[in-house]
Amino acid sequence: FFLMIRRPPRSTQGVSSAASDVYKRQVYGQGAFDLQARAIFKEKLAKKNITIFALTNVPFICKIIEHGKSINIIGPKDHLYCASYPPEKVDQAANLISLLYYIPTFTIPNFLCITLTPSNQIIHPGRVYSVFKEWDGKTGYDPKDVPRLYDLDEDSAYEIQLLDDEIQAIKHAIVKQFPEIDLSQLMPIKERIIKQYSKQITDKSTLKTVFSTNSGYDILVFPTKKVEDGIVINVESRFFWEDIPFGLCILKNYGDVFGVPMPNTERIIKWHQKFMKVNFLDEDNSLINVELTGAPSKYGFTTKEDLVATSLRKPTPKLQKLNQLNNI
Repeated sequence: FFLMIRRPPRSTQGVSSAASDVYKRQVYGQGAFDLQARAIFKEKLAKKNITIFALTNVPFICKIIEHGKSINIIGPKDHLYCASYPPEKVDQAANLISLLYYIPTFTIPNFLCITLTPSNQIIHPGRVYSVFKEWDGKTGYDPKDVPRLYDLDEDSAYEIQLLDDEIQAIKHAIVKQFPEIDLSQLMPIKERIIKQYSKQITDKSTLKTVFSTNSGYDILVFPTKKVEDGIVINVESRFFWEDIPFGLCILKNYGDVFGVPMPNTERIIKWHQKFMKVNFLDEDNSLINVELTGAPSKYGFTTKEDLVATSLRKPTPKLQKLNQLNNI
C-alpha cells in the first residue's frame, strides 16, 4: 500500500504548489523501502521536498469474513513506530499516522530500525523450516499434525533466534562503523514482541512462550493447500515469495556489505529456494538473481555509505561550521 499526501504551505490554505510538502508512505516499511524510494525518486527527494515514511509493523492483521463486506481485525497494536527520510520530518509523519489509524504512533530514529527489525522476514522462514524441513515437496500432511502458525515449539524458537542473532550482529557492525547512527530501537525479537503485544501475552519468560501465549497470534495458521493425501505448505504464498527475496535476501546483502557472517540466513534461504524454481544463492552463498529481490544491490547500492545514507541526520548549522573549521 502506497500513499501520497500533499500538504499545502501554510500561506496557501487548500492550494497545492511546488513549495508544498509531499509525503509518500509505505504502511509496512520492511523490504528496504527507503532504498527503493531513493532509486525511484533520486534527486527529486530533495528538489520536490518529498518526505518518505513507513511503519515498523502493520497496525493490525485483517482476515476476510465476507468478501467486500466484512473483515476480522486481529491483534491490533497498542502503538506504532514510524521512521522517515529526511529523519528530521519524523514528527510530522508520526502525527499523520496517528490520525490515519487512531493508534498512538511514536518516532524511531531512522529507516535502518525498520529494515533490520526482526519480524516476519525471520519469523515465517524460521518457523516454516522448523516444521517442514523433512518435507519432500510432495507428500501431504494430516491437517491435525500441522500446528498453528505461532504455537511455537522449542526448535522453531531456536531457528528464529539464530536468524535474529545475525540481525543483531549486523546492527553492531553498523554502529561500530557509523557510531552517529542511532539503532537503539532495533531490539531483539523477544523484546520487540513483548513491547508491542505486552497486554496480549500471558507468559513472557521465553521466546517460545512469547509467541505461543500471545492472543494476538491465536488463530493464525500456515498458508497451506489441499493435495490428494492431505495438505502441504503453499510454496506460492508470501511466506516464500516475500519473506525470502524481500526479507532474508535483503538481510544477507546487508551482512555481506558489513562483513557479517550469515550462515543461518544462508541455510534457510537455500532450503526455501528448493521449492521456488529460482535460486537466490549460488553454491558459494553469493546472492544471485538480485533483480528478483529487494536487495540493495538491485538498485546499485553496494557500499556501506549507500546502505546508511537515508538513516543519517543532516548536520545542524553549528555542526557544519565545526566540520568546516576542522577541515581547515
